[in-house]
Amino acid sequence: MKNKIKKPSMIDGDKLSGEFYFQSLLQEAYVKGVLSPKESERIQLECLKLLADCTERFTRGQSSSVRVEIAQGIMASNLFTIGIYLKSLPDVDAAIFHIQNEPLEKLYEYGLAVLKRKINVAHYFYNRVCKSKLNTVNQAYNITIDQGFKPFFESYEINFHAHEIPSDIDYQLIHPVTDLAGVEFVIKYLENLYYENLFCSYFDADIIHEVMSGYDMSYKNLLDNLCAQVLQNALGCQLLNTPWQLLNFSPADLIALEKNLSSLNQVELQRQLKLAAQELIADLSLTNPTLKKYLIASLPRLTTTVYQGLATHSLDKVFVPRFNPNIKPLVHYNMGIKMPDKAYRELVTEFLSCRFLEDKLAIIKEQIKTLADMEDLLIASELESTEAATIFALLEDIELAVLIKRHPLHPVIDAIDFSASEIRMQQNLDVYLRTLPRARLAKILGMTTTIEVV
Repeated sequence: MKNKIKKPSMIDGDKLSGEFYFQSLLQEAYVKGVLSPKESERIQLECLKLLADCTERFTRGQSSSVRVEIAQGIMASNLFTIGIYLKSLPDVDAAIFHIQNEPLEKLYEYGLAVLKRKINVAHYFYNRVCKSKLNTVNQAYNITIDQGFKPFFESYEINFHAHEIPSDIDYQLIHPVTDLAGVEFVIKYLENLYYENLFCSYFDADIIHEVMSGYDMSYKNLLDNLCAQVLQNALGCQLLNTPWQLLNFSPADLIALEKNLSSLNQVELQRQLKLAAQELIADLSLTNPTLKKYLIASLPRLTTTVYQGLATHSLDKVFVPRFNPNIKPLVHYNMGIKMPDKAYRELVTEFLSCRFLEDKLAIIKEQIKTLADMEDLLIASELESTEAATIFALLEDIELAVLIKRHPLHPVIDAIDFSASEIRMQQNLDVYLRTLPRARLAKILGMTTTIEVV
């Protein structure tokens, strides 16, 4: 038979380090008995000889010794370069064959040739990143692309510092680059960034700006990833069967999403998101297989984000409504002047001494004249949710919208930024809002986007 069955390798290539490939391969080969003690000794001696030769070149023949940290750096560079070549071979067995049958000096020279080719690959992806660069105000994104890679392309040195990454990279990717060093890290980072740019290019830059402004008004100064939020919003639109191009959600949309998704466990939720992603890929007519794989690979992380948003009733922080920072609020709401401190203290004392809710309501109707005083009383009185609901029912929609805007429920940060009384008030408000008819709640939530409290 012409087609021979290949014998399985004794070494699992997937378990080898990407950053320290040569070292991890030698260790596994020695442990598994693929390399004999004699071969291991020979490799160690050749590593030392290669270090000596490179050190002489480093000092330009003027000295045979250097500081320990410099020698360690040169050795790390040499091992990285040899590993680069070995990784370019078809499989682990081929790498072991070359280690056993070629001098390390030759493997090092082959590695230098591979490094030079990889630098060209890095240039290729950097050019693609620059051509597909988003029009955004995010500083980390812009500085990383415009300035961050200049040190690498200007000063990357393959003879003595091949494992180093002379660059200034602050922008975070959906899939962070790990277990790689030197030019390999740069290539993978730029490749990932290019595919993120490519996906975002299907959406209007102004719309992306409004999505990120909805995420955080000061996103200009954040390190957060842009593509991740665009993808989240696009999948949210897909789940609602609304135009993905708009990347937007009304209050009613968020209520519908929560209703549709809240009953799903994490496995079911990921299945729903995968279906939405596949539909989105089809609607976008994406043909690039790497981009499609990149997007699908982000679903486990996205599933966790959505699941946590559902659990904490903060889905609007996952599927973010767009916000145009250039449009000023249409409604200016004045909460009114607070009553004098002495009168307020007396009111609170009287309120807390009441045993019956009817008496508390009578005090509110007779003495509370402004929303400012009502807000203070709701916080100070630490009401149970049933009592608080009865009081919230006295308020008009615009007053509820003002309280929502001033006291949004953020479970993740509340424990740090708010007092226990304020958190109780937020929770009571959230419980009450969930009892309202959907249409009214959507109307109230819509008001929060157009109100400015003065």
